[in-house]
Formats: sequence, structure tokens, C-alpha cells
Amino acid sequence: MERSSIDKKDTWDLSYIYNDQQDFYNDLDKAKELLNQLIKQKETFLNHTDSFLKFHEDYIMLSRYIQKLHCFAHLHCDVEPNQQEYQTMYSSILTFYDQVTSSLDFYTVTMIAESEKVNQYIQDERLSDYRYSISEILRQKKHVLSQEIETLISKTSTISDVSSQVFDALRLDYDPVHIDGEEKFLNSATLTEFLKNKNPEVRKEAYHHFFKEYKRFENVFATTLSGVMKKDAFYADVKKFDDPLQASLFDDNVPTSLFFKILQKANEEYRPLFHRYNALKKRILQLDCMYNYDLSVPLVQFQTKKYTIDECFDIILDVVKVFGDDYVNIIKKARDERWIDYYPHIGKRIGAYSSGCYDTNPYILMNFIGDYNSLSTMIHELGHSAHTYLSCHNQSPVNCDYRIFVAEVASTVNETLLINYMLEHASSKEEKAYFLYELLENCVGLIFRQPMYADFEHILHTWAKEGKPMSSQTITDLYHKKNAEYYGSDVTMDEYVGYSCYYIPHFYYNYYVYKYTLGMTVALAIVSRILNGDEKQKNAYLQFLKSGGSKDPVDLLKDALVNPLEDQLYDDAFQYFEKILNEFENIIENT
Repeated sequence: MERSSIDKKDTWDLSYIYNDQQDFYNDLDKAKELLNQLIKQKETFLNHTDSFLKFHEDYIMLSRYIQKLHCFAHLHCDVEPNQQEYQTMYSSILTFYDQVTSSLDFYTVTMIAESEKVNQYIQDERLSDYRYSISEILRQKKHVLSQEIETLISKTSTISDVSSQVFDALRLDYDPVHIDGEEKFLNSATLTEFLKNKNPEVRKEAYHHFFKEYKRFENVFATTLSGVMKKDAFYADVKKFDDPLQASLFDDNVPTSLFFKILQKANEEYRPLFHRYNALKKRILQLDCMYNYDLSVPLVQFQTKKYTIDECFDIILDVVKVFGDDYVNIIKKARDERWIDYYPHIGKRIGAYSSGCYDTNPYILMNFIGDYNSLSTMIHELGHSAHTYLSCHNQSPVNCDYRIFVAEVASTVNETLLINYMLEHASSKEEKAYFLYELLENCVGLIFRQPMYADFEHILHTWAKEGKPMSSQTITDLYHKKNAEYYGSDVTMDEYVGYSCYYIPHFYYNYYVYKYTLGMTVALAIVSRILNGDEKQKNAYLQFLKSGGSKDPVDLLKDALVNPLEDQLYDDAFQYFEKILNEFENIIENT
């Protein structure tokens, strides 16, 4: 399908950002002039409160321009990548951002050097909006080096990302998969479907043909992956952190105890529940030997209906009405103001996301095909967009941006509410079993698999810190061992499982995966309480959505009545998984 053949109402309207290219470049010129003004203030912005306030007002305005310009350019490029005028815009804003970073690298060092004076200035009521963000800068004091070293470090950023860039640039070709004598194209998208095939030979061939390519280039992937770990360990050491984990958690002001609490709960205390689930799969599939590539075969054969976009909105509006009219009206605005680009077409980026900032709508890219996954993806991304909208309309530009640490909460709450809604409206045991299975699989992916990934990643970071050599054999042997522990004795590890670590991009994100587990555990707690009529929880959650980045992420979650430092939160989540598993097992074995 070509983009030109899609109805305009089913594409996003980016004219809310800029009407034309000239508007874009006019703002880019204004941003460049602001940068020049900020550079001129370098020697004077700490002279008195007025100059300090002026510098920060200009700095925030520059940030707003950059975010708005970037949003407009990248959204266009993601749907029309061959339009060179948009590629030029995107390149222009990225180049300018690099210039901003290098030109203003004096800021943090100067602020910390004059921290006593800064602390006095932020007592002025005119700077009240800036207190939290500036206090976060001052918190870096122990880890900020001399201006000369900080400048040198900033100039190494593009070099240090080479491993990640190589990983992103690698494109593999795979041998086809044979189904009924016909050759079928294999890539990362079709692999998922092949692994659901009822024929075990198809599943095996797809898995082998896919991951043997990672084995073929194992030394390249081992070099890129170990390069990322060494880079993280290097910067942690230079910045005077105890280890890469502490360095990665520092920006969110999260104690390392939280990370290890998640791993202990998932990988030790509650892992037997996951092993029990895999044993159930083996019984249902009637396999004498169940390989890891067999686990995607659907346990429930139920054909969900197809949904139009309007039908999706009808369901979504019914699901989120529990949050009240203000939230419902945001979802209506998303449809009426064309925040969403729905359909796949030639050249369009795959997947889905929500992207926006203080001066734009929170736009959503989708590849809608009308199945249940499309419905689930839509309500998930609308959760992100509602969070962004409420944060931007209730916080100043200084504090509206929430951090990645809490970013998955709103989307996962919506997705979990949807599954509960579908369960409640199921018209047969088969349909109920299908949605229970969907919920179990969601939980497995987020509260069991991600902590296994996190454990593996942490060990690699520890090896890098300790200077332990990392070859493909040591990396893949470790990943094979972790998978065997993770899946349990009812699942046999295929010979290629160790090489599958090279396929996972999240290992290049520096301790990101555990945040998925946090998002799911928090979401399960919030949803269960709201569905039980807990008005206090609902109000606290809505206030959380309005709070943006005005506090540390852990404090925001505490205000939302879901304290991530307490065992109870994780116990509730894993016990909820057990409850769903019991219900699913009962239906399956009595149908």
C-alpha cells in the first residue's frame, strides 16, 4: 500500500506543529540565535538572580525549540523516509543538537563549582519551577570532573556509540522456511509467526535458519556487545561510580537495592511459578520433549474478531471511562485531532510508539491491521499519549518530561485494563481462556523474562568492570545457562539458544530491561485496586499522570501509592500471576 492511497483522516496531522518547511526553518533560526545568546551569558549568568533566571528561561526555550523541531522532522521521516526535504530537516536538527551539547558543556561544571551561590538563587520564588531540576544537577557534584575532562568526555560520545551503531547497521539474510513444499520468507517479523506453527519441523527450521546467522557472525556480535559493556564500565569508572549499575541508576536516583529486589523476586522466589506454567504448556501441547522454540505455539485456538478503528475507539472509551471524563476527552481528542497515523504502507517504520513534547500533540505511530494486537497496541500507546498530555498540561515546560523509569506505567495500566475488560465480556469459555492466556504471556514477558535479561546484562557489565575477557563462547555459554535456569527442566534448550542474545537490542540500552518489570508490577497493583473500587488509588494514579518529571521517579510512584522499594508490590504482582494461572489451568483442564 502507498501512503497516497490512505484516507487523510487515518494519517496524523502534523500541521499542528508547523504548517510548512519555512516555519520549521524559522524556528531553527530562532533556536540558533538563542544558543548564541546563551553562549554570551557564559561569564555572567551567575552574577545575580536576574541573570541566573534569564539564562534558565532562555535555556528552557531553546530546549522547547529543539524538541519541537526534532518531533516534526522524525515523525515525517518515519512515514515518508524517501522525502529528502524531511531527511534534510532531521539532519539539520541533529547537527544543531550536537552543536548545542558541545557549546553549553560549561553549564554543569560551572553550576556545581558555584553550588553555594546557586542554592541561594533558587530560593527566589521566580525560580521555584527550576528548584527540582537544578537540585538534580547539583546532586551530580561527586561525579562531575574538571571542565577540560568533561569537554573531552562529551567529545567521545559519538565514538563510544560505535558498537551500538554497528549493531543497528547489521542486516542479516536468512534461508527460507519450507511449509508444504513452498519456500517462505524469513525475517524477524515472520519468525514470530513461524514459531506459532503447529508443525514442529517448521518451528525448528525457522529457529535454526534465523539464529544460525547470528552464530555465523558471532565474533562480530560478541565484539559489539562486549564493546557496549566496556563503554558503560569505562564511563562509570571515569565518573567515579562504584560500578556500571550504580552509574545507570544515578540519573533516576534509584538505589541498587531496587534492581536486586526485582531480580530476587523473579529469578529466585517466584520462578517456580513460571516453571509450573511451562510444565502446563508441555502437557497441553502433548510434547515428550519441548524445546524453547516450541513455547510460542498458542495454547488456545480461538479466532478473535477483526476490529475497525471506530470499534477500537468504542472499546477503549468504555475501558478508560473508569478514569473519568477528563481522561475520556483526551482519548477523543486523539481521534478528532488526528494524533494517530494508523495503517502500514511502503517505507513506513515498523512497530508503534507515542512521541510528543510540550509544544506538540503526543502523536502515535501504528501499523494497524485490525486484530486484537492492534487494539491492544492502540490502548497501550494512548496510555503514553495521555500521560504526556496530562503532564504537559499540568506542569511547566521545566518539569513536564517524565523519565523512562516511569514511562511504561500508564501504557501497561491501559493494556491490563483492556485484557480485564475482554475477560469480563467474554462470551464463551474458549474466549475467556484466550484472554487469560494473553494476560499470562504478557506477564511472562515482563515480570519473568526481563529480569532474566537483566541478570545476564549485569553479569556482562561486571565482567567488563573486572576486565574479564569476553569471547563469543563465554557470552553464549552464559546465555545458554541463564535460559536453562529460566525455563526450567520441562524445556529443552536448543543448540542455538546461546546465540539468541545477539538478537536482543535492549542489551545495548544500559540497564533498561528491569524497568519493564517495574512497569508491569506497578500496573498490576494499580489496576487490581481500581477495579476493586479503590477511589483513593484512582485519584493518586491520575495525579501521578499529571506530575510529569517534577520529582524523583521513586517519589512519584510512592505518591501514586505503589512504592517500588517495598516487597509487597512485587508479591502482589507475582501472586496475581498465580491467580490467573490457576484460573487458566482450571478452564483448560475442564474444557
